[in-house]
Amino acid sequence: MKVDEYNKKRAIFEYLKLLNKNGSGKMKASLSVAQIIFIDGGIWKARQIRHWSNYWLLHNALPISFQGKHQKTVRLIDDEDVAEKCHVWIRNQNYKVTPIKFKKFIEQNLLTQLGVSKKKTIDVSTAVRWLHILGYTKQRQKQGVYYDGHERADVVQYRNKFLSDIFEYEKLMSRYEGENMDWILPDLAEGEKEHILVTHDECIFYSNDGQRGVWAKNGELPLRKKGNGKSIMVSEFLTEIDGRLKLKPTDIEQYPTVPAEAREYLEPGKDREGYWTAENVLNQIKTKAIPIFEILHPNCIGIFAFDNSSNHAIFAKDALVSKRMNLNPGGLQPKMRDTYWGSDNKLQSMVFPDDYPHEKLRGQPKGLKQILKERKKWPIGGLLLECKECKEKKDDENRINCCARRVMSLEPDFLAQKGAIAEIIKKAGHKCIFYSKFHCELNFIERYWGAAKRHARENCNYSWAGLKQIVPQSLESVSLVTIRRFARKAWRYMDLYQKGIGGKLAEYAVKKYRSHRRIPDEVIEELNQIEFS
Repeated sequence: MKVDEYNKKRAIFEYLKLLNKNGSGKMKASLSVAQIIFIDGGIWKARQIRHWSNYWLLHNALPISFQGKHQKTVRLIDDEDVAEKCHVWIRNQNYKVTPIKFKKFIEQNLLTQLGVSKKKTIDVSTAVRWLHILGYTKQRQKQGVYYDGHERADVVQYRNKFLSDIFEYEKLMSRYEGENMDWILPDLAEGEKEHILVTHDECIFYSNDGQRGVWAKNGELPLRKKGNGKSIMVSEFLTEIDGRLKLKPTDIEQYPTVPAEAREYLEPGKDREGYWTAENVLNQIKTKAIPIFEILHPNCIGIFAFDNSSNHAIFAKDALVSKRMNLNPGGLQPKMRDTYWGSDNKLQSMVFPDDYPHEKLRGQPKGLKQILKERKKWPIGGLLLECKECKEKKDDENRINCCARRVMSLEPDFLAQKGAIAEIIKKAGHKCIFYSKFHCELNFIERYWGAAKRHARENCNYSWAGLKQIVPQSLESVSLVTIRRFARKAWRYMDLYQKGIGGKLAEYAVKKYRSHRRIPDEVIEELNQIEFS
């Protein structure tokens, strides 16, 4: 970072901190900061600070400065022959130009062709400027709008619960901090086991998903193939310690019956390999993720983290779920597992016994009415199967006896019922947690997908054969150190949200304190003053 850029960013930070603090208005705050930071800190510099700050809050970047940009010498790119050579090279790249590639062309090819014997280099910013001079701008083909529920009341409530749980687990986790990603072991008490976050997600790669932004002249965007093309779905597990969850070469030899990696591929489609379902996820967890984790980390507890998708929220076939039950016996309702209820922990079967007087009902599901009668919860006037409010999924904590399904769902054993994923993981001696909806920034695997897709797009040749080859290469292109940095960034977001910092201030702090896993307390205090001033 150049000194000028540093001073501007420092001025913005100090100005926002002072704004409205102790009665300071915009003029007073900006003038005070100008006098502290700049030698010529007068009214003009104060006005500039206010302009920089307003621009930063809108665009999360500094405004472009034209100081010193006035042409004093003839630029190499102004030469017609040089410009033509650049145009020819760009056209041959078939819309795969990037400033870095253009920079390499200039240094390694163009300057040599021009007879420049002394080794010369240019900045990436110079390459970008030359592309603009040649008439090229970065253009993107946009699709659709994303509506975010990030700060919805129920989402924030769940986020707070998630953060409380994850930070309790973090006390027992190893972490990587500092510029060199130093490994710091947890301080475990006697009998405590190290906990390791194992994050999961799925992602789809498409054969026609090339570079989103291309350097092209106005009106010369390349034609893309219609549709996304064929696809490959990837289901992956990552840890901060290992990166991709996979066995080491020595482990593969020692455990030949255990899969070498937890990753799974699927070619989705009705006429291909079908679609990724909850059964696929459960099988991947049971046969791959848990066995591999236990080989890599014996005597450790895995915190398996998933997003809140419908696939991950599924219950086992015999789980205690009131919505699956009919009012009366028999029918299409499932046969549920036995349960325990009441203060004396009484055993209750959810099906009629084999010696039940009515022969047709033997071994059949009892239904809600019979179960509630056995629990002395069936009212004299009876109950509907499901009321209108419950059908429309309207939440009201005061509505407790509106219908049979509602009454049953509020029974302690039904409330305690966990999803199928959580049950499998708990049975193996590990723990399960689900990320808050609309909070992809908390799951570091999302940035892993982003890095892999960037590699895939840069090397896309718009063919099915090319996609099958490039997807594994793209996933492996993301290094362990990079994955750890992604994880550290996710922890910074979690730390800020837990301490009440959100929005643009959170974005600013996450980017500024890159080498931190948590934001320093004194910075949090300053950010809180800005947030609520």
